[in-house]
Amino acid sequence: MANLEHAHSTPIAGVSRWRSEPFRIFFPLGVIFAWIGVGHWLAYATGMTATYSCKFHGLVQMQAFMSAFAVGFLLTALPRRTQAPVASRTEIISFVAALILTTAAALFDRWIVSELAYTAIFVILAQFALRRFLGGRANRRPPAAFVLLPIAAMQGFAGAILIAGAEVPEMPIWFASLGRLMVEQGVFLCLALGIGGLVLPLIGGASPPPDLGSSPRETRKAIAYGLAGVAIFVSLILEQSGFDRVGPIIRAIVVALGLALGAGAWRRPGKPGVHRRFVWLAAWMMPLGLVASGLWPDYRVPALHILFIGGFSLLAFGIGSHVALGHLNLEHLTLGRPFAVIVLGVSFLVAMTIRVGADASDAYFGHLGWAAAIWIAGSAVWLAFLGPKMLRT
Repeated sequence: MANLEHAHSTPIAGVSRWRSEPFRIFFPLGVIFAWIGVGHWLAYATGMTATYSCKFHGLVQMQAFMSAFAVGFLLTALPRRTQAPVASRTEIISFVAALILTTAAALFDRWIVSELAYTAIFVILAQFALRRFLGGRANRRPPAAFVLLPIAAMQGFAGAILIAGAEVPEMPIWFASLGRLMVEQGVFLCLALGIGGLVLPLIGGASPPPDLGSSPRETRKAIAYGLAGVAIFVSLILEQSGFDRVGPIIRAIVVALGLALGAGAWRRPGKPGVHRRFVWLAAWMMPLGLVASGLWPDYRVPALHILFIGGFSLLAFGIGSHVALGHLNLEHLTLGRPFAVIVLGVSFLVAMTIRVGADASDAYFGHLGWAAAIWIAGSAVWLAFLGPKMLRT
């Protein structure tokens, strides 16, 4: 059952829901990690903590929250798409342990440990894929867009090594800045294009994309996606080298073309459903945030929160809503307007607006606190609605 619209309908005999549907574990876990990362600003704005760290906030959001959602999706979707064996208990426990250690070490400012734990996520994911594809245990291939997944993993692995290396005395200062660019943007721009190439057509009501290598056209698409991943990486190098405008704008063009031509995002979803509208909106928030950061480099950080909040986080929860509703016998809601999903989307957009305007205000940390509180409230409503259903077997 490659089509995720119908993949929920038949349980796998003899396999627990936790293994056949790992999103039940990783989506709630990702929300908790997000509260830790976003709550950092709320705690500082309300005086609960005396210090703050942009590094902690950014890396926990990308390396724990977003990674948990990506792992939950891939461990659920890949075996169904390729008709390969589901994740083992050892693999699931290993992913959970790596994510928890990544976050816990960051909380105690142990960045070398945190980054090594983050690299373990990609090592485990690589063996998960290789054991199934190279071992001949998969009956189908993933779509062409999935060539971006190893490119994302390589950027995450290399970025983590650079961030960890920056903790060593006398290492070049660019280690940390390039590492964070790769982890905070490179990884999830590639994942958004790669996963989006499969999910956006399905969410929009189109047919699932063909298998990689099934025709010369799909081979050409795979090459194009691979070049897109290389272009994203090169743009990060350019930005690190001082091309503050060129780098983000190149990424914006690559992402916009990949989403429009590869994932069909040039048109609105062909099916009703509020989460579909939020996913489509989030897809275009990504190039918008990148363009804004390139055109106004002095306003780079707030502009990038269009990418981070309106793009990455809204996309993760939008796709998460689609997967959860489809697998939890709530597929009728995928065509409707569930209150929790509406609250989530609106709260994220409001939080994004407040965060983007914070730098132009006289109450910078107050704005950050309100944005964090509203974001957490929206995700809490979403988790209160879907969380008990995910945890119930």
